[in-house]
Amino acid sequence: MRKIYTIFASIALVFGTWHHASSQSVDFGGTVMNNDILGWGDMYSLTFTSHNYGTARSMGMGNAFTALGADMVSATLNPAGIGMYVGSDVSISPIMQFTKSPTSNSDPVYEGVAKRDQEYKDHTERFGFSSLGGVFSIYRGTGVLTNFNMGVVYNRIADFNQSYRSGSYGNPYTQSMANVFCTLSNVDDLQTLPDGKMPFGNDPYYWGAVLAYKNGLTNKDDQGWFIDRIGNTATIDQFSATETRGSVGEYDISFGFNFIDRIYVGATIGFQSVDYRRNVYYGEDYIYDEYPSGSDMPYQLEYMNYLQRTELTGMGINFKVGVTARPVDWLRLGVAYHSPTYYTLSLFYDAEMWSRTFSAGDNPDGYDLGPFGYMNDSAYSGIWEDSGDYAWRFRSPSRLLFGGAVTLLKRIIISADYERSWYQSTRLRRSPIAGLSYTDIMKDAFKGGNTVRVGAEAYVLPFLALRAGYIWSGSTLRDDYADAIFTHPIPTVSSYITCGVGIKFSQSVYLDLAYQYNSTKSSSYMSFYAVDSVDAMQNIESRLFNTTTDRHIAVVTLGFRF
Repeated sequence: MRKIYTIFASIALVFGTWHHASSQSVDFGGTVMNNDILGWGDMYSLTFTSHNYGTARSMGMGNAFTALGADMVSATLNPAGIGMYVGSDVSISPIMQFTKSPTSNSDPVYEGVAKRDQEYKDHTERFGFSSLGGVFSIYRGTGVLTNFNMGVVYNRIADFNQSYRSGSYGNPYTQSMANVFCTLSNVDDLQTLPDGKMPFGNDPYYWGAVLAYKNGLTNKDDQGWFIDRIGNTATIDQFSATETRGSVGEYDISFGFNFIDRIYVGATIGFQSVDYRRNVYYGEDYIYDEYPSGSDMPYQLEYMNYLQRTELTGMGINFKVGVTARPVDWLRLGVAYHSPTYYTLSLFYDAEMWSRTFSAGDNPDGYDLGPFGYMNDSAYSGIWEDSGDYAWRFRSPSRLLFGGAVTLLKRIIISADYERSWYQSTRLRRSPIAGLSYTDIMKDAFKGGNTVRVGAEAYVLPFLALRAGYIWSGSTLRDDYADAIFTHPIPTVSSYITCGVGIKFSQSVYLDLAYQYNSTKSSSYMSFYAVDSVDAMQNIESRLFNTTTDRHIAVVTLGFRF
């Protein structure tokens, strides 16, 4: 059974981290810690969206389609738009994404400093699908009910493909992961077996401390835990890299009704598929201007590398309803409600660490050394799984969307949306950790989110349309938490600039192309910290970092109407 984690909060600095309740007031966190659970930050990141994906037409117009409709994205935004189709339509929208994630306050991570770190980059290129599916005309008549359409559509909701890394050189010997794991082992009184071995146990929160012991970062005697392989004249070079992969896609079954070409009503049941993977690498090099003597320090660490893998997979279900009115031919007004999405997710976690130590003395412990006095340690945790009855279940925020669209000269469309999302209402419904609740932190840290989408389309020729759009999502953090440091970076302000071209080859075949540029800012973060609320002189902290995500997306939609 997992242990219960509690929260630590400071007036000056809010960390928002969940950790095992201990006898001392020490809070542990950072991107290298707490990867073994679904945190409230993960819940927020999985549900943070500005609805920027769709077809090339909708993306070219900033997805401002709450009122506009007659597009595959209507199934996700406002299902009333499904009722605006006058015939059947099928389309496919492949995308190519280029993402770069520069990190500020980081020293350059140059070639040769850490072999493992070079496997991670701060940019990614990914191919996928933004939208695909079909809308089918079920009924067409001349009475009050003019059309009845059904849509079966896939739309991408969120994308997690990102890599970012950081470096920090010349740190004091007291500010390392070894110090964090040593403090954690002492605070929570971790024990070894009588023969000196230390099993991983059934609480993966402590697996990092176990790996540290198995790799020589920490040691234990009758007085407690200590560090004996890092000298007090050492400086530490630190490297961190985080790689996230996966996406959230929604499979929608939608129904749209058209009443006398003036009122459109729709409903959607959405099934979301979640695939989220996070690899967190952290490494340290231990540098001496002058090496300690073998008699003073018989074993001296050269480096350590620590890799954690977290995977979240599962499903979510939600409902959407919407209405659009066309009081006059040139004006459309739409409103839609999105229910919370109810997720059930399985979690998989594993970790490994490897290190190299130099025997500077006469090898008093009799280790098996290599020909030049080096020994290599490594350990692997095995896989922790939360699934089935122990799966994680949570509820995302509900959303309310408003939109308006006007048609000018029968060839120009201008559309605008406003979306309100209540992130403070996100709730953990069930978890494998008894008594765990994120309700207070969600209420305290988050507020309602605001998103504005605007778009325009102009037919410069009967078969050729030009499009442009813009999306802005404001921060959902309350003012008191705007400068907070969280376990993982929290996305805050996001903006998108879009443009596109539409070509009609015939009444049946069309091709749309779009480009979208996105810039997302995130909250500041640390690789690790161990904050003592009683004695700040005992704090262990990495450097403070901040990562921005810049994403370029190209999308093509090929569609057929019949």
